[in-house]
Amino acid sequence: MPPTDWDIAEGLDPEGPSAEDLDRFGDELVPCPSCGKSLYDQAEVCPHCGELIERPPGRVPAWAIAVVAVMIGLMLMWVL
Repeated sequence: MPPTDWDIAEGLDPEGPSAEDLDRFGDELVPCPSCGKSLYDQAEVCPHCGELIERPPGRVPAWAIAVVAVMIGLMLMWVL
């Protein structure tokens, strides 16, 4: 997918990531499920074919578990 004026206006480099970006973000590359080219594991859209990258559902955040635990504890204290 060729770069658009919007990509350039948003600060996206049409030449791809710089060496500094590669050093900063590491080499966590995965293949695109659509075109097979390499992309960052955190990418939401493939920069090569424009395909949206579906992610499997993640784990429940620790803060959500803590909030539920506190609410259950308060309910138990209120009942007893």
